[in-house]
Amino acid sequence: MKKLLLTLLSIVMVCSLVACGSKTDEGTAGTGDSPVTISIWHTFTEGQEELLNTIAKEYMDAHENVTVEVVNTGAASEFQGKVTDSVINGVGPNMIFEYASFAKSFDIEGTDYLLSFEDYWDFDYKATLASEGLYKEGTNFSDGKLHVAPVYTAGALLFCNQDIFDEAGVAVPTTWAELKEACKTIYEKTGVVGLSIDSLTDFAQLLIYQCNGGQIVDLDKNEVAFNNEKVLEWLKWWEEGVDAGYFQVAAQAADGYNSSDINNGLIASYIGSSAGIPYLNVENLTVVRVPMMSEKDIENAGIIWTRGAIGFNTGDEAENAATADFAKYFIEQNERWVLELNANTPYKAVTESATYQEHVASDKALSALAEQIPYSFVAPVFTGVTEMRTELSALMKGAADPNFDAATALTNCANNVNAAMRGE
Repeated sequence: MKKLLLTLLSIVMVCSLVACGSKTDEGTAGTGDSPVTISIWHTFTEGQEELLNTIAKEYMDAHENVTVEVVNTGAASEFQGKVTDSVINGVGPNMIFEYASFAKSFDIEGTDYLLSFEDYWDFDYKATLASEGLYKEGTNFSDGKLHVAPVYTAGALLFCNQDIFDEAGVAVPTTWAELKEACKTIYEKTGVVGLSIDSLTDFAQLLIYQCNGGQIVDLDKNEVAFNNEKVLEWLKWWEEGVDAGYFQVAAQAADGYNSSDINNGLIASYIGSSAGIPYLNVENLTVVRVPMMSEKDIENAGIIWTRGAIGFNTGDEAENAATADFAKYFIEQNERWVLELNANTPYKAVTESATYQEHVASDKALSALAEQIPYSFVAPVFTGVTEMRTELSALMKGAADPNFDAATALTNCANNVNAAMRGE
């Protein structure tokens, strides 16, 4: 993918220089009172989509010369591909909501595809964030500039149908060893799958981090750090459960969501995002932190992720300025946003809000996540991270193949990621 992206970017850059000129050559068309249109792409649904449209309308009411087009691109699984294709062909969105790891795929030497928000902001943005790590993630690019402004933080949790656990006579687990035994017992006694996973990529990173001393990649050596016996042991642990049928790699429901599976009694538990609880209607639902290997700091770590606003530099100064200004307005509405998404806020001011604090205290998922966050890590962002996410997902999914060989699959995964890290 890296080679393809580099080639396409080079073609687009040449074409744009010939046909359009640079932004300094063209001046600042569309600035001041001249009309400007910016496009925001997303995959939100229901209340989230409605709130995004409301915020866009409020912004346009206050900025008569700016039109904000909010575009739902459809299936989330196709979103990154659509954005990449559109951006490299010069017809992409001005802003999206995605993870920093995706923005990193556009951080290629000789290109200028990402918009730097702080080039347009006149306030101390870093000081508004709840942790320095959030700013580090948003500026973890070759130019050191802010290309990702976080809009919500979520994390992996274990959601359990307590009635199924009670029927099988097992307790909600706190360790991976307990989890495996509980799932095995549930499957044998009830015929219900014990565990499913929303994001196999994040699940893989969680296991690697916990068993491998907190190291997923070695950035000093520019290579993965997970091709070893410790990780192989846990890959086989996963494979054994998949083979036996008490772990599942993909949801059974037609819509592909584990929330539907647990609602319908098809699974006893799943590991998924804290933001998913509004979609659950299990009468007796238990929500706890993800399992751990021990109570040691690294071995009991959870994983959290932050989705942010990512702007793209279109070469039109008026569009860029309007995009950055809308992003600023959007993060000012963060309390409304995180309450709607049932997520944690990245911003200090919102954490101090009584409304937000009451909401967290009354929500099973956010309460569980709040307990876990002090022990959680953020997955690394680096050149090749998009390819690593794809490879790790395929690795964990491959355990369902009868011909799966864990050692060979792990080595192949590591080799492919190493090649991506080197830009091959």
